[in-house]
Amino acid sequence: MVTKTTVCTEEDLGLALEVLRSGGLALLPTETVYGVGVSVGAFSSCGKVPGPETGYGRIFSLKRRDLAQTVPWLVDGPEALERYAVDVPSQLFDLARTFWPGALTLVVPAAPCVPDFMRAADGTVALRASASPVIQRLIRELGFPLAVTSANTHGMPAPAAFTDVEPRILEGVDVAVDAGETPCRDASTIVAMREGKLVVLREGALLLQDVQSL
Repeated sequence: MVTKTTVCTEEDLGLALEVLRSGGLALLPTETVYGVGVSVGAFSSCGKVPGPETGYGRIFSLKRRDLAQTVPWLVDGPEALERYAVDVPSQLFDLARTFWPGALTLVVPAAPCVPDFMRAADGTVALRASASPVIQRLIRELGFPLAVTSANTHGMPAPAAFTDVEPRILEGVDVAVDAGETPCRDASTIVAMREGKLVVLREGALLLQDVQSL
């Protein structure tokens, strides 16, 4: 049964934290779009891909995506690059210091602490520090990043308001946090370094010229 909660009270945040700590699946508001995700801490010791009945596995069945794909991590800030990534180019550190928290996702080589099943085929992990107070509070209280991807069926628009979330997505999570409309109303911009050059993999809420001007 889904519990619809709000961001107003300590009791509501406590419920979301309880679900995430237990490995449950949550619908969460970021400043870009709504996402579905889990606490990395609940699955960090798994030696293999968690089963389809777990919170992590249900991300993929809800989105109707291949389980071999990976889920971006929401982290606390630029210092997370030193914990969860290795050999990060200085330009990406500069981008993180400039635009985090914000609508910028960085694709970086994953550190050994990142489970294999949470890495892309090329050994990378996608990291972002969200400006959402809800996300920041949850990460701080959990002591772990959140593995979160947009709360939509694969190929459908990502929801920028709670009322835009597909009923089947809402029914499939263990807790849902309603924060109304998101400030950005667009997905994050994704960048990576390829052969020493900055590559924009997806332009979203953060404008291309802003990223390239740094």
